[in-house]
Amino acid sequence: MAKRMHATDTNSTAVPSETVVDVGYYSPAQRPPPSLPARYELHQVTVQPLTNCPFQICLLDVGSTGKLPDCDLRRISESTFIIACADRKLPVDDQLSLIDGGVDDVVNGDDEDLLLLALRRAELMIARQGVLFRKCRDLATERDNLQSAIDNLPSPIFFKDRAGIYSGCNKAFEAFIGLPANKVRGSSVYDVAPEELAKVYEAADEELMQRGGVQIYEAEVCYADGKYRTVTFHKAVTRDPVSGEVNGLAGSMLDITERKRLEEQLKRAAERDALTDAYNRRRFFELADSAEDRAKKTSASLSILVLDVDHFKQINDRFGHACGDAALNHIVGLLKNVLQAPHIFARAGGEEFYCLLEECGLDDAFTIAERIREAVETTPHMHGEQVIPMRVSIGGASVADGEKISQTIARADDALYCAKQAGRNRVCMA
Repeated sequence: MAKRMHATDTNSTAVPSETVVDVGYYSPAQRPPPSLPARYELHQVTVQPLTNCPFQICLLDVGSTGKLPDCDLRRISESTFIIACADRKLPVDDQLSLIDGGVDDVVNGDDEDLLLLALRRAELMIARQGVLFRKCRDLATERDNLQSAIDNLPSPIFFKDRAGIYSGCNKAFEAFIGLPANKVRGSSVYDVAPEELAKVYEAADEELMQRGGVQIYEAEVCYADGKYRTVTFHKAVTRDPVSGEVNGLAGSMLDITERKRLEEQLKRAAERDALTDAYNRRRFFELADSAEDRAKKTSASLSILVLDVDHFKQINDRFGHACGDAALNHIVGLLKNVLQAPHIFARAGGEEFYCLLEECGLDDAFTIAERIREAVETTPHMHGEQVIPMRVSIGGASVADGEKISQTIARADDALYCAKQAGRNRVCMA
């Protein structure tokens, strides 16, 4: 039994020779149809093809005048291959006029050989259209699957063309921008971001598309809710599959705000004293090494103070450790007021503190130490309504040529011992 090819038959890539092909025929003048070659079965169309032609191939009778019926053939030819059949060979200009009017081919219907060739051309064209249809359908399915996949990813994803215009995005990017995808597409960064950020994005995109490859960098972005967050951009160029030229880019955004906050906390914990938030002993020696290098290059003086709270144990024993902790924070507050950059200080442990004084000789170091001692003496710690007088003893030393910081600290510590032995609440320099 022969196979039939009908209007909805878009799955065949070729037309077998035994296939029976249904062909429509419409004659506005109701003239009889031409004789069709074997394998083609004619079906009269009694209404204008514009309404709905059910056949993939339709013969349209144009008689000897070559005049088209009053209907929009271009709309029909999207699904039907229209062959204009004249009862004579029309001049080339008339044939071109018919093609311009929407028919796909023109033939003298009385010439069976020419009609057969026209029908065969129509079959081949329909077969090719079927291949294109399936490719388009498969591409649409692939596109929809890809869109569904990236829509379920939590990170914002976006696509831009070579001019930097957005060509697509996922749901997470819609939430970031605060616009639906159809509003994002066709927009530039200046349409969806503050100008100061848009300039950064535009410059980074252009640099990537000129250079090619991949680009990874951190940046501040403003979300639709107005909040600024830190993200890592991961972007790569896209290329035309034929020419290989860069035709745009694809990018994703990874929100690292929380990670940055945790990193900052870890960094602070590594270099700060947990009780007082002053630098810890480890960080002090790191900063001291850097200061020592700078001092060697400029031949600047560098001095060390070692400070100890007098009778601190009595504060703990009489008022409790909570009061003692608050008293140490009180000392830190006073040190912050007295010591200005580039000078620094750190809690060395217990009630002992180190001070590093840059570009400061022994005499200047003594003056600063006296200011610290006086500030502590004249500013008692308030524990509730309880006034708690505090005193400190300080030893100081300047870094000598060829001396390590640890050796200078040891000499300053000896000077502190002298201050304690001399009655406390005083400054002694080595």
